[in-house]
Amino acid sequence: MPDFATNLMHGVKLMEDPLGRLLAWQPGAVGYTRDDIVVAVGLRSGRQKIAVMDALSGLGLPDKAIGDSREGILAYYFDEDERVAAVFNVADGVVIHFGTVGRHKDNAYRVDAETGLKTTFNMLEEMGAFDGTVFR
Repeated sequence: MPDFATNLMHGVKLMEDPLGRLLAWQPGAVGYTRDDIVVAVGLRSGRQKIAVMDALSGLGLPDKAIGDSREGILAYYFDEDERVAAVFNVADGVVIHFGTVGRHKDNAYRVDAETGLKTTFNMLEEMGAFDGTVFR
């Protein structure tokens, strides 16, 4: 078992390495804000497959959601920056992409099948409350 000095040095090292600190996050770890956890899960999802239920257990309920675990998006608002939201794209029960979008402006587009014209919109405005029965 590591002694106090070893644990203290490890803590100092993580403070000096913000990316390493986020990658070291584990469910139940102390000293991490909600924003830290959102980014930590997002970074981890780019390195390994994370099941939707595992992501939800670490992140808690999302602020907004659309779709289901076969194809959907989970959105989390950052506590420390109201301009952006974290989004997790889900497919086949796994988080496949993590990114951020602007909360108060158009952040997506759709193409009209007949005209081919692009229309921009704010995806968060089209999302609703999280329904845990469809994200399993």
